[in-house]
Amino acid sequence: MKKYQIIANLLIQYIDEGYYTNRLPNIREMMKIFNVSQSTINQALQQLIKLNKIYNKPNIGYFIITKNTSDLDTNDYFDFSTSSTSWTDFPFESYIQCLETSFKNEKQNLFTYGTVTGSNLLKQSFKMILEDDQIFTKEEQIVITSGTQQALHILSLMMINNNEKILVEQPTYHQMNHLIERLNMNHTIYNRNLDDINILEFENIIKSDRPKYVYLMPRLHNPLGTTMKETDKLSLLKMANKYDFYIIEDDYLGDFEKNNSYKSIYEMDNNERVIYLKSFSKIMFPGQRLGFVVLPITLVQKFVDIKEIVDIQTNVISQSIMQTFITSGLYNYHKNKIIDKHRHKVNILRQSLNKHFTNYEFNDNHKMHTIIKLPKSINMNALYNNLYKSKILVDDYQKNYIKNFKNNYKFLKLNTTNISENKIDIGLQLIKKCINSSKSF
Repeated sequence: MKKYQIIANLLIQYIDEGYYTNRLPNIREMMKIFNVSQSTINQALQQLIKLNKIYNKPNIGYFIITKNTSDLDTNDYFDFSTSSTSWTDFPFESYIQCLETSFKNEKQNLFTYGTVTGSNLLKQSFKMILEDDQIFTKEEQIVITSGTQQALHILSLMMINNNEKILVEQPTYHQMNHLIERLNMNHTIYNRNLDDINILEFENIIKSDRPKYVYLMPRLHNPLGTTMKETDKLSLLKMANKYDFYIIEDDYLGDFEKNNSYKSIYEMDNNERVIYLKSFSKIMFPGQRLGFVVLPITLVQKFVDIKEIVDIQTNVISQSIMQTFITSGLYNYHKNKIIDKHRHKVNILRQSLNKHFTNYEFNDNHKMHTIIKLPKSINMNALYNNLYKSKILVDDYQKNYIKNFKNNYKFLKLNTTNISENKIDIGLQLIKKCINSSKSF
């Protein structure tokens, strides 16, 4: 990325953070602040003008274009269903700059196939991101994929080829359920409660059904929002060695956990028993289709052989943009901004739950997914109908269970990513009314 683009990105950050609210410093001041030439500052200012961030009053200065953010939330629905970053929070202008840089840098590579495992430069950047989270691995163990969904698909094909069994919790990530159902995978189920895993029961299932793989979301579980205890993670690793299975650790929300004492199962593993998955869909956007998997050395070639058949390579432009986004510092800036905003919303949700749902159990985790546990007397069809009439958007809890699974618990999953702060409390009051009017007596 060129100097003027870096300066432009920094100015956008200062504007977004409210450091500059009305106008920018004059050119001479900015030359001193950034220690660059006048031509570099002029190029950066022209970039901001093109992006509709500032305008110039000749002989007076450069002024910031203010936007009425209330116009962005004109939708009269209460969206508690979406967990991806809102389009209004994403730095499109900066991303477009990275896109332009990527096209210039990668124009020759667009006409050739890249490596199946992904860009070496991007793998180095991903390795550094992992190290910031105290996860250490080798570049040759990292394979870049078109999102974690592709990684799960490839792992599923590996299991099918070898007629191997996978254990999944219920409830779990709905796309994992879809893979099992649609690929007719050999699987077994551990029926967990909504708070944690019963390790003794879990081991009994492992003993009796002997799966070769176990799929888990230890941190900020989808849909439950729970995080596994360290003692349980250690027990699982001991089981993996004893009963000879691999743990697929889906850490797609790891960025939202700022607890430095948390250890991933991969970090705790000393015996190459863990396959680690990381996604960027909640920090970036799902359409970018980028993630990666860290594999035990013994599984890398098997995984790569199937990936080569599935898509030859992960999108070169997406990889190049992400590389530029990370090295320019934009990724960390944007990530922290998204997480801070999310935490603020979740605190509002928590306060509202404590105020309106004193007679209900709910997960109080300050993180991504929050569930309200519902009594058996709730008629779920009536509830969803009432919520729809009240313009409340929520996910159907049943998709987090495999079809025809009989022992499911009833719950309502809430996400605050795509709802404005001033709607959260009102939305929860409406939800409570809907629940109360949906009880079967």
